[in-house]
Amino acid sequence: MQKKKKNKKVIVLCSVLAVAVLAVTAYMLFKPEEKLAVSTVQVTKQTINETLDTTGTVSTASEKSFTLIDKVKVKTVNVKEGDTVKAGDVLATFDVSSLEAALTEKENNYEKALAAYNKAKNASSSASKKITSTKKEITELEAQIEKLKAESQTTTTASTEKKDPGVKVSDDLVKRFIKVAKRFGVEYNEETARKVLSSLLSAGSTGSDISGLLDNLSTIAGSNGSFDMTALAQMGGSSGALINAEMSLVQLKAQLATLELQSDDNYISIYKTVYENAQEEYQKALTQTKEMKKGWIADQKGLVSEVSIQVGETVETKTVVDGKNVDISSIISSISSGMDVSNMISAFFGSEKIGIKVLNYPLVADISLSKYDVLDVSVNQEVTVKSADNTVHEGKVSYVGAIATSSGSSLDISSIMSGSGNTNTIPAQVTIEDGDKSFIVGTDVDISIITDTQENALVVPVEAIVIDGSEVYVYVYDSEKSQAVRKEVTLGIANDTYYQVISGVNEGDVLIKNTSGLEDGVKVKLK
Repeated sequence: MQKKKKNKKVIVLCSVLAVAVLAVTAYMLFKPEEKLAVSTVQVTKQTINETLDTTGTVSTASEKSFTLIDKVKVKTVNVKEGDTVKAGDVLATFDVSSLEAALTEKENNYEKALAAYNKAKNASSSASKKITSTKKEITELEAQIEKLKAESQTTTTASTEKKDPGVKVSDDLVKRFIKVAKRFGVEYNEETARKVLSSLLSAGSTGSDISGLLDNLSTIAGSNGSFDMTALAQMGGSSGALINAEMSLVQLKAQLATLELQSDDNYISIYKTVYENAQEEYQKALTQTKEMKKGWIADQKGLVSEVSIQVGETVETKTVVDGKNVDISSIISSISSGMDVSNMISAFFGSEKIGIKVLNYPLVADISLSKYDVLDVSVNQEVTVKSADNTVHEGKVSYVGAIATSSGSSLDISSIMSGSGNTNTIPAQVTIEDGDKSFIVGTDVDISIITDTQENALVVPVEAIVIDGSEVYVYVYDSEKSQAVRKEVTLGIANDTYYQVISGVNEGDVLIKNTSGLEDGVKVKLK
């Protein structure tokens, strides 16, 4: 009896196991297909812009510097560096009581320079006419001197013995003689110089004659002329006629040097440059005076980049010489001595001091284009510019260069292969029309230049496009079958967000965005 019950339990257990196996097998054979969860997006129509993305350095197309006049006192300063100003804003005001005196000084400089220029022009015209006759006089006098020298060789030295050895020479004349001789490379001590001068005076020359001789020699030395100073030591034993002739020759040569200098174009141009600089300074002072009487006022919207004045400050500009001490002849005498005349001219006028500087809007950004990119860029193309705070601003291409320049900052495949870090790029400039203080001059900004625009275009997000070699396709969501259906498409222009689709889909089609793992006909479900 117990054996029967035991067999019955075994049969029941086997039946249960068989049913379980059949159930699992049936589930595996007939279980529903697992669906891939996907996100979708509709094909829409909108305007799409294709862009060239690059970076540029912010600068300003123009700036206004407000400059100061010497001795003016600052009353108010209404801005600080980094402020944005608009047209009509008063930047600073001044105590104008000292302005007229400063303006008068500039006017005196101008009038003096103009008078000197006119005098130089007249002297130049006169000098040109006298050069030929002076050269003729020199030739005749040189012949006369040679004749007198020949005659002096046949005379005795008796006349020399009759000359007064006790003639007195002034200390001033001795000092001048030593100084002039040194300019010609001859070193005389006081004793020797006094003997030479005594000999000349004993031979019949007067102190006035010698003084005039030294004046003329100074002129020759100043124009790099030459003269044998040692010859003066031998003149004492000559006749009075020979000494006078020698002195006359020195004077004529000095006159010729002066005439040639006066007739030289450089001579006139220096006076003209001085005059023009003085005129410019005076006109500038007039403008500054008018500005300061009203206060410094911004011409247009801009960014304050420099403020170097303080309330209560009395301005002192660096002035090398004032109008009362201007000596234009000192410049002229330095022309042939190798000095930098332009620096001497600048010394006539006070240096300019900037009080406030404003970078005028609109700002600009300088960019570089490759030889391929430049084909897609032209003046007036619209651009977007992202500022330091990531705000997007509008702008336009305002300049595209015609000549490529070399830049060592870029690396591309061709430069790496050639072993050179230089590449030729074309300079261009973008105007930032609505710039503000979020743009920092000298820093880089991100720029997108719109190179093509298609309006009312079918567009698809980049996430829905599959590019596999030469094949380009999308997966359309079939809502009735819950399937992904692959469709070939033809693309147009693109940007970072969208592709234009020319053919293959229609407006309103629902596309699958996350295409990973998809195949044509795969079952999907919406997330």
